[in-house]
Parts: sequence; structure tokens; C-alpha cells
Amino acid sequence: MQKMVTYLLGCWLFMVTSGQVTTVSDRDSTRRDTKFAGFPVLGYSPETRIIGGVYTQLLMGDPLLRRPSTLGLSMVISQNRQFSINLFPDSWLKDNIYRLAGELKWQYWPDQFYGIGNDTRWEDEEYYVSRIWGIKLDMLRMVCRQLYAGILLEIEHNNIVEYDTLSDASLPEGIIPGSKKSAISGLGLTFAWDSRSDILLPASGAYCQLRLVYFNRAMGSTYPFTKWIIDLRKYCTLGRDHLLFVQAYGKFLWAREVPFRNMAMLGGDKLLRGYFRGRYRDHNMFVVQVEYHSPYIWRFSLVAFAGAGDVFHANLQNIRIKPAGGIGVRFKLFKDRRMNLRLDLAVGRDDHGIYLGILEAF
Repeated sequence: MQKMVTYLLGCWLFMVTSGQVTTVSDRDSTRRDTKFAGFPVLGYSPETRIIGGVYTQLLMGDPLLRRPSTLGLSMVISQNRQFSINLFPDSWLKDNIYRLAGELKWQYWPDQFYGIGNDTRWEDEEYYVSRIWGIKLDMLRMVCRQLYAGILLEIEHNNIVEYDTLSDASLPEGIIPGSKKSAISGLGLTFAWDSRSDILLPASGAYCQLRLVYFNRAMGSTYPFTKWIIDLRKYCTLGRDHLLFVQAYGKFLWAREVPFRNMAMLGGDKLLRGYFRGRYRDHNMFVVQVEYHSPYIWRFSLVAFAGAGDVFHANLQNIRIKPAGGIGVRFKLFKDRRMNLRLDLAVGRDDHGIYLGILEAF
């Protein structure tokens, strides 16, 4: 397994290097095809309380192209003693025929667990600390115009190193799947239809993705299961520079047992802002959300968003729809790049959140 991971990462590095050398040699050396941005991160979210750190992003490619390659690096530490290092490579090669995207992460992550299901209670909160490392790698090729297909690799190791001292805590008892130590490792297929006018802030087009991953014991998974993800997005312009985004998202896990940290989780900064991520978790989840962007005034834009969703195990009759909504502000970082710094304020049912970051939620 380690040899396969090393080989795949080596292929990615080789293709990224080759693609960038070709790009530079084909263009006037005086043209600025690479931009670097670094930002201090200071914010607040339900999952972290006050969080600070640094986020850097390298953008490579002609500004006139709609597929710039990016390399993001984030290092953050929170008031809850959470620490995370994440690397986000996303490379478009050979005139957008090939795409290699992924994530490498290492985390020391104190968190809360409320149980499994869509009716968990605040008073059932348990504290725990997990050490996590993981790799995601997607290798895609254009099949025809706007349609990409390829293979993917997902690996994640979780080690719970500290538990709550409550007498009725469930994680220390080992009755919850993944409550001691867990590993998932799997290969899969991915298909993506991408007609977006821009990948950073689309004004038109659509993005439709299907991901199928099989995690099995032969590759090192402690829990075998199959994961399906369906992500459907539509982007359109209303009048003069008014933008409307719509997303329908579903995550479905097929197995008797799935590690609790790898279950479908509602909330966070992307899927139904306004809910603590992991407050509700189970084998399956669906989310529908919309977002409106106003025209820019200088580099600022206003945003309003709303959504609804839920998690469930198998029985759709037990679904309890959870609504959320909020407002936000965007700041355009570059004059010739549609890339925003975002701040969102969101409210859910008996919950709320403040989110600060780079790039859009969807």
C-alpha cells in the first residue's frame, strides 16, 4: 500500500512539474503567469472558537484561462487547542485535458461527539482528541468536452488519544465504531461534468460530480464500506452581475458499521453553514442550498444564502429537515482573478456560526 501511495504521489509531482515547464516556455517571460498570496487567518467558528494562522495560495497559469492551477497551504491553531496543516494541490495540464487534485493533511484535533443520528442532544456532548493524517488524490482526464473521468485514492488514519472523563461517555467504552483507532483506505472512480465559466467564482455553467469509493480490508481499512457522493451545482447570472448559485449534495455510505469520524456530517463552512459540523452524523446525508452574490462595489460584494438538509440511517420516514441561512461579505483579492476572501454569518435551528476563509462554499 505504501509503495502504491509513493508511486501515485511521484506521478503527480512529475506531471505538475512537466506541465508548468511547458507553460512557461510557451509564453513571453515578461508575462506574470504566477501569483502568490499569503493571508493571516483570524476568525471564529462553532467547531474551533477563535482560530488563527496563515493561508497561502500559489496561482499558476495565464489569467485569461479559466483553469488556473493552484497550490494552497494552510496552518492554523485554535482556542480549542486544535492544530492543522493542509496542502491543497490542484493542477490543470495539457490545455485542461488532465487534472490532478488532492489534499494532504495532518491534524491534532480536539472535538465534540453528540452521538449518531438526526435527533442528538446538546447535553449528550462528549469531548475527545484525535490525531489524523490523510491523503486524497484524484487523477482525471477529459473524455469529451466538459466531461472528465478518472480514478481516485483516499486514505485516512484516526487515532483517538484522549477521552471525556464523564461516567456515561460512550466513546471510552468502545461501543461506537472507530472510537479507539480506525483506518480507511480505498480506490474508486469519479466522473465530473464541468461547464463553469470560472472555477473560482463562476458566473454561468454547471458542475456535476459522482464519486464512488470502495474501502476494503485488503488495502488496510479497519472498516470495509462503500461511499457514494453526488454533487450537483448550477451557476447563473441574474441581470447585471447578480449571481445565483444552487447546489444539491448527497453522501451515502453502504455498510453495517462506519467509523464515526468518517460518517456523513451536517454543517461546517461548506454544507449547511449555521450548524456545528458533526452535531448530526449518520450513514447518509442530503443538503440543498442556494446563494446570491451582489455586484462588486470596488472589491466588495454582499452575499445571502439559505439551505436545508438532514442525515439519516436508512429510513426516510425519520427525516427531520434542518433549515439554515445567513449573510456574508466578499473581498476580491486580485483585479484579474475571480478569487474572494469570504466572511459568512449563519444561523440554523438552535445553532449558529461565523466562517472566514478563501474561496466559495460551493
